[in-house]
Amino acid sequence: MTAIGQSQAYIHKGYSGSVIIIPNAYDSYSSPGQYVADVLDRTNPDLSVGVFTYDLPDTNNPSPFLGKINCWRNVGLSNQKKIVSGNFLLQQKSSTQWAHVREGSTEPHAFMKYLQIAKQKNATELNGFIPTLPQELIDAVLRIKPNIDPYNYLSYASGSLFHDVVWRCFWFENILTNDVSTIWQKNGNLYTLNPAYTQLKLYDGSPKKFFFGRKGDSVKNKIVDKLNQGSINENQAWEEFARNVNSRAHSYREDLDSGLEHLGLIDTYGKPSEIGYQFVDACERGNDCFSGKAKLILGTSLLKKGGFAAFLHYIYKVSEKEFKRDQLAFTTMNSNQKQVFDKSAYLFFVRDELANTLSVMNTSSVRGGTKRLPFQGEFAILRKFQFVDGFRIGVGLEVNWPLVQEFLEYDLR
Repeated sequence: MTAIGQSQAYIHKGYSGSVIIIPNAYDSYSSPGQYVADVLDRTNPDLSVGVFTYDLPDTNNPSPFLGKINCWRNVGLSNQKKIVSGNFLLQQKSSTQWAHVREGSTEPHAFMKYLQIAKQKNATELNGFIPTLPQELIDAVLRIKPNIDPYNYLSYASGSLFHDVVWRCFWFENILTNDVSTIWQKNGNLYTLNPAYTQLKLYDGSPKKFFFGRKGDSVKNKIVDKLNQGSINENQAWEEFARNVNSRAHSYREDLDSGLEHLGLIDTYGKPSEIGYQFVDACERGNDCFSGKAKLILGTSLLKKGGFAAFLHYIYKVSEKEFKRDQLAFTTMNSNQKQVFDKSAYLFFVRDELANTLSVMNTSSVRGGTKRLPFQGEFAILRKFQFVDGFRIGVGLEVNWPLVQEFLEYDLR
């Protein structure tokens, strides 16, 4: 009766609807869901109050409440899809329930450098920052977009919010430096690639973070090849580079911003959160963002704030269920008649289970380009913390549960 009163009070307060969720049975009453729904139907049948009941969860099931939730009364909102009793968890797919991460973008040193700028400077100081870049690159932008600020274009950030000015400073101080912006070296008529590191470090702490010129098919390599072939001139080369920089700034900013936000390291204004301050302070005190307390904070944020503890739990439960059914699932024989684990088949199975059975990920967000195995970005990051290792027959993904538990026990304040 208290729930009936509270649900109506919320609507009176201005909410569009409310939902009552109660156990499927009490010791003192066997069908409370039907009773509450009947009371609401008799007193106000048009009231937007939903009534749901639940049975005890099956903790052995990857989705413990699947089939355990019943709808006795729909919310009744005009834009609300009707929910069918017994299938509540299968009605709509959710977005991925863990943080967006991507190898090459979700990295401790990049996080630290961004947070240091956001911590140490205000928007006025950052707006006064003017990077040093080759004049040829500036001129190329003005030919492409005559009415745009070249620095805004090259950083893909035209706004004046704190987010924007921090990003511009980070981008030009750490990635698009004058050295990195120089495409080639020239000896007579021969163009050669100008190799240049960014100011960012890799996961192992080595200063070998490349942008624009690491792989053979990178933009700098392609431009140098075209110049030597005579298929483009230098002005066209700079314009091609400028467009690529604009695109890379956009994609890298999306990765970095979302990673920082999803791991709870920045607030809605772009300033370091309490956890963000803890992380960057630990980095500065130890002069190291790859180990010690800094690694503990980042790994714990990944598991707790980023939802990767749940991600690993989902994989463990769907794997356990499948291997109970067939201990040799995803096992094939190689040319030497030795049993080997088919990682590809296993990962696509797990992806389909998480997307279609548990509804905890959305496969429509998969990027284009080269076909990738599911969860490559997630596993690449988790391996950096030794949370996961390889794959094994009868087990699937090997999770280092003692280490995961150790990080989960750390108190993020």
